[in-house]
Amino acid sequence: MRLTITAVLFVALSLTVSCQTYTQSLEKSVDRADEIGAIAVLRAIALAQRTYSLSNAGEFGTLQQLADGGFLDSRYVTSKPVRDYVITLNVTPKQEGMPEGSFTVNADPEKPAERFGRHLYLDSTSNIIHFNLKEPATASDPAIQ
Repeated sequence: MRLTITAVLFVALSLTVSCQTYTQSLEKSVDRADEIGAIAVLRAIALAQRTYSLSNAGEFGTLQQLADGGFLDSRYVTSKPVRDYVITLNVTPKQEGMPEGSFTVNADPEKPAERFGRHLYLDSTSNIIHFNLKEPATASDPAIQ
C-alpha cells in the first residue's frame, strides 16, 4: 500500500514539474515572438524613414508624417504597434549645411518586470539593432547578431 501511494505521488509530482516546464517554455516562446515583432517594426520604420528622407530633402518624419505620406500604414501611428512593446521615435531636423537630419527609435518591453523582453534601439546612422536587457538601449549597447 505504501509503495502504491509513493508511486502515485511520484507520478503526480513528475506531471506537475513537466507542466510547469512546458508552461514556462510556452511563455518564453510568446515573449520571443513579441520581440521578433518589435524588431520587424524597427526595420519597417527605418525603411520608411530612408524613403521619406529621399523625397523630403533629407528630413526624417514622425510616425504620423510617415503614415500620412504612405510610407507606413496607420497602425504604426500609435506607440504600441506591436504587442507588449512601446515604440518611441525621436526625430531631429537637419542642421544648416548638413545633408540630412537624424532619428532614433526604441522598442521597449511594456512590462519588463513581468515578462522577458530585450530593450531595442536603431538609429539613422546604421541598420544595426542594439539591445539592452535592463534599460532602454542606445547605440553603445551590443548589436543583435
